[in-house]
Amino acid sequence: MAMIETVTTTVMVNVIFIHPVRAKVIVNHSEALDTPSVVRVSSQADMSEVKFGFNARDIIREGHVAEDDLRTLRDWLSSTDLPKLNDEQLVLFLISTNNDVEVCKGTVENYFRCKTAECVLFRDRNVLNEDLRRIAGVGYFAVLPERYQGSSLFLSSFQDTNYRNFDTPSFLKMNCMVLESVLQDENPQDSIYIIDVRGFSFMHIFKLNLHVIPVYFNYIQTAIPLITKNLHILYANRALFAAFNIIKPWLHKDLATKVVFHAGDNGMRDFYEKWIPKRYFPKEIGGDLGSIKVYHERTMRKVRDLQHYFDAEEKQRTGHR
Repeated sequence: MAMIETVTTTVMVNVIFIHPVRAKVIVNHSEALDTPSVVRVSSQADMSEVKFGFNARDIIREGHVAEDDLRTLRDWLSSTDLPKLNDEQLVLFLISTNNDVEVCKGTVENYFRCKTAECVLFRDRNVLNEDLRRIAGVGYFAVLPERYQGSSLFLSSFQDTNYRNFDTPSFLKMNCMVLESVLQDENPQDSIYIIDVRGFSFMHIFKLNLHVIPVYFNYIQTAIPLITKNLHILYANRALFAAFNIIKPWLHKDLATKVVFHAGDNGMRDFYEKWIPKRYFPKEIGGDLGSIKVYHERTMRKVRDLQHYFDAEEKQRTGHR
């Protein structure tokens, strides 16, 4: 435990403090994180290649976003040096900020800031690359087939519990890719992330990468155009609570209040009775669906099929051709 306390002290030196308002990010000791400023690219950057599985016109017609808000946001973006976004992207940002245009502007700025802050998480995103192929064999990453009250359900767990094979940057990189794959679906309201931590040990704690973790939490809390409704941690154990104490400085109040721990079988009963029925989940965690392997493989196929999106999105924000 003394060793864990030493790690915690090191973490506090490089803390990124996040303002409770989603649109604001205040960075302290940015030199330690080697965080560059937002990349500026030519206004001629082609954003037409970034495709989604829905049309912005349909979202407006259904009343989820106002045409005037979209026009205001589009005009604002054209007056900045930020990379240009297409209407589908702007619609996602508006939905994720409850159509608050001013908050939306800050979220767009944070999006580009976060995605230029850590190349490991947001560059060369291809599930056929060695690092992502390897992590896809260490963990399960499964978007479940049915939404719960409009929320997408994203479940992850261990396939391989050997701590030597766990790689934090690749794990978080895959998480970001899966979350962005959810945005391809029509009008995602928000996402519920469920993590089965059986097999997580104290040795895994020493594999945590304290350089990329702050960037990841910046991204999911202040930048990605997708609201995290809740984060459920299943079968929480002592090692998990120790790890949570290490990463807690990077959780601002809003997300911290959404984290729910479920310990042991009693915790699972509570999860199914009070939160989400078991019919939405695979059999490995006591649900009524088939194996998580099926949904993991389906999710990996979807992410692989979205390679054109990941390539186009990177070109859009970096200005590369």
